[in-house]
Amino acid sequence: MKVKSVTQVTQVTQVTSGKQVKPGRAEKNIYVEVRSGSLRFSVQVSPIPKDSLTFDMDQFDEGLRWARRRRVELLEQKSDAKLKPLLPAPIIGPGSAPADITVRDILENYRRRELPKLAGAASDSSRLKRLDEWFGHLTLGQLDYDRLDRWMADRQAGLLGSGRVSDPKLTKHQKHYRKKAGQVLPPAEIVPPSAQTVRHEITLMRRVLLAYFRANKLNQLHGAWLAAQYVMEIPLPEKPEPRDTRVDEEALALLITELDPLHIAFVRFAVMTTLRRSEVCSLQWEDVNWVKKVVTLRKPGHLKKSKTSTRDVPLLPPALQILQQLGSEKTGRIFEISPSGISQALRRAADRVEMYDVRLHDMRREGISRLVELLEASLEEVMVFSGHSDKAVLQRVYLQQRAHVIGDRLTQHPRAATMISAT
Repeated sequence: MKVKSVTQVTQVTQVTSGKQVKPGRAEKNIYVEVRSGSLRFSVQVSPIPKDSLTFDMDQFDEGLRWARRRRVELLEQKSDAKLKPLLPAPIIGPGSAPADITVRDILENYRRRELPKLAGAASDSSRLKRLDEWFGHLTLGQLDYDRLDRWMADRQAGLLGSGRVSDPKLTKHQKHYRKKAGQVLPPAEIVPPSAQTVRHEITLMRRVLLAYFRANKLNQLHGAWLAAQYVMEIPLPEKPEPRDTRVDEEALALLITELDPLHIAFVRFAVMTTLRRSEVCSLQWEDVNWVKKVVTLRKPGHLKKSKTSTRDVPLLPPALQILQQLGSEKTGRIFEISPSGISQALRRAADRVEMYDVRLHDMRREGISRLVELLEASLEEVMVFSGHSDKAVLQRVYLQQRAHVIGDRLTQHPRAATMISAT
C-alpha cells in the first residue's frame, strides 16, 4: 500500500498511544495511510471488497477501534459466503400456482438468505427448526385450512411441546406463571405454550413465505395466490398483556446470592444502564469514555437487522464503579458471556430462590422504572438510556411505577402538606 508520509503517521501514533507503530499494515487485515492531513484506515478481507474510513490526525486509536470492529464484520460476511449455494428457484408456468413448492425449501431459503442478516438470530433459528418439524415435509398446496386449524388447536393445547423446544417437563417458573394467571395446570406431560410464542411462530412463517417469493421473483405472477392462502390470514392468538414484574432491592439482593461475581456485575450493570442483554454483551472496554462518563453502544455489524442503534449511554456512579471493579485497563469485550448464557444463569438462580416469575429482561424494566421513580427522569431522558424511539412502547411495556415509592417521594415535597387544607 502506498503511504504518503511515514513521519506523520509515526508522530500520530506516538501522541495517541505512546508507541511506535509503522505505517502500512497496522494489524492483520488492517492498513493505515495519510491522505491530505487525515488518517485513512482500510480493512481488507479477501475476497470481499475492502472498506475504509477517514479520521483526523489525532484519532489514531479511534480509527483502529473502528477497523477492528469492521474486520470482525467482514470476516462474518466471508464465513456466511461459504454456505452451500442456494436452492434454484422453482420453474413455474405462467398459468399455474406454486402449490408444489415444499415448505422445507422455503424455510431453507430464509435460513440462508435472511437469518445471517439478523443480529439476534438464535430465537428465529430455533423456531425454524420447529416449523420444519411440523410442516417441512409438506408442499404449499398441502398447507391448507384443515391442516393449519388442527395444528393451531394442538399447539395451543400443548400437544406439540412448550415454547421453542419439545421439552415435556413443566418447569417451576412455568407452573408459577400459569397459577398467577389463574390457569388450570395441565398434566405434567402437557405444557401449553404462551400466546406470544404461537404468535411468533405464525408471523415467522409469514415472513418466511414472503421472503421466498421476493427472492425468487414470484410476486408478480403469484403474489395474489399467496395472499389468499390461509397461512397468511389465520387469526393470531390474542396478544398478552405486557409483563409488569418488578425486582426491588430485597429481591435483587436475594437473587444475586445465587450468582457468581461476573453474573452479579452483569445484572447490576443491566439495571443501571437499562440495556438489553445483547447490548450489554456487545460492549467493549475501548468504547468506555471515563471522562464523559458514557459508553458508546455500537449498532451490530454490516447488514445486521437489530433494534440497537449507535449511541452514547450515560454511566451513573454505580455503573462506573462496576466497571472499575471489573478492571478498567482491560481490552475487548467487557462481559465475556453470551446472551443465552447469562439468561440461563439468572433463570436457574431465580428458581433456586423461588423467584419463578423473574427473567433477565425484567432488569431493563426495573432500571427504566427506577430512573423515573427515584431520579425523576423525564421520558426523553430515559430514552437516552434505553434507546426507545417510541414513547408509547416505553410507557406501555417498560415503565411500571410503584405507587408507594411515588407516594413516599412526594411526601417529602415541601408543598405536599398544602395540597388541601386539613378538615
